[in-house]
Formats: sequence, structure tokens, C-alpha cells
Amino acid sequence: MSSSALFDPLAELYERYAEINDELYRPWLTAALTVDGPRERAVDLGSGSGRFEDLLADRYGYVLAVDIADREIAIARSKRGWPAVDYQVRSLLAVTPDRDGTFDLVFSVNALFHVRDHARVLPHVRSLVRPGGWVVLVDIVSLSPRRPVPLLLHRWWGVQDALRTLARRRSLADAWTVLLLRQHAVWMRHARRNVPLTRAEFHRRYGETFPGATFTDTLAPFVCAMRWQAPAAG
Repeated sequence: MSSSALFDPLAELYERYAEINDELYRPWLTAALTVDGPRERAVDLGSGSGRFEDLLADRYGYVLAVDIADREIAIARSKRGWPAVDYQVRSLLAVTPDRDGTFDLVFSVNALFHVRDHARVLPHVRSLVRPGGWVVLVDIVSLSPRRPVPLLLHRWWGVQDALRTLARRRSLADAWTVLLLRQHAVWMRHARRNVPLTRAEFHRRYGETFPGATFTDTLAPFVCAMRWQAPAAG
């Protein structure tokens, strides 16, 4: 199942899920985007419904935001039509230096693991960064080294996510939304198909492509964050 086939039917439910989890990401992202150097061009790879485009539009003159799911981009244009942001329906791998140039910031949240080919996608991300530019990203990590992960374990992780949401937000409605998404049949097919890196693998694989990167492991049990500056020209 393609990412488009996943997120188009779940777009509205995932939009609410993303709003519920915004507080897990936004403080770290806001701090991580405090960077030195030019702030002319940024790209958001796998932008979804544009939930973090305000952070980029406040800091960069031009933001290219791409996502493979038509419905996600439609929501982004409708709800978050920032003048500086150019929303486009296309794969993150279709953003290339030849077509789009390079960027002062390459940004991504919970998208790269969908490609399921880290040997391809990580060098691709690096190729988009200008000398001295920055990479700021968050991505999903697996809670188990076992592959494939049994369906019941995916369902249990969804229950745990809902319980964490209830404890954090004190809202039965929010916890129910999380549970609905994490138990949805389409989501389950997606979850069983994708194979995220474990946290240890994430540090190793990303560290090889982005030497000297800074990792943050405290946002949530199921994500890892990274911040990296490309070497200056020459």
C-alpha cells in the first residue's frame, strides 16, 4: 500500500492525531530551528497537512512543502496557506538538486521511514543541503528489534499510545481519537509493511550519513530527532 493510499482515506483522522501530538514535537522543533546562516530556502519532506509550516514560514523566505498524499496537501492549502509556502503533491525523492536547487534547511517529521530504504533516502536528504545548511528531522523508530512485528504487538502499541495521551492531556476524546487511528485496518496494514529502524540503528545509520549530528531521544518512545549542520563550502 502506497503512502497516498494510506493517508488519503485517513487524512482527517490523522490531522486530528497530529494536532493531539503537536506538543510532543513543537518545543524541540522550535529550539532546533534556531540556527545561524542564511534563511532563504527551506524544504519540508513529507509535509502532510502542513502542521509545522508556520515554524518554517516565520524563518525562511521560501518553503517547498511536498507530500505524496493529495488529500493531505489539500488540507494544508485550505488550513495553512502561508504565502511563503509552496505546497506540491510529489514524493520526497522527487525533490532533487537539479530540479529544485539546494536548501538552507532540510526539514522532515515522521516521513523518511515510509521510503523503507535508508541506504537511498539518507544520502538523498544530504544532497539537498547547501554547504553550511541544516538538517532538522524527526522520524519513527521501532520499539522492537523483531522483524516482522506481530499484529497484536502493533495493536498493543496503539493502546499504549492512547493511554499516554490520556495521561498527558486528560482527555478521553483525544485518547479515543488516538486509539481509533492506531487500531484502524488501513493503519494496521501500513504499520505491518513499514520496518522503522530501532533507536540504536537510527543513531548508527543517520550518524554515518550525518557525522557529528546531535540526537534527541526524549520526545516520545516511538520517535528520534536529529539536528545536523553541513560542512561549509571549501
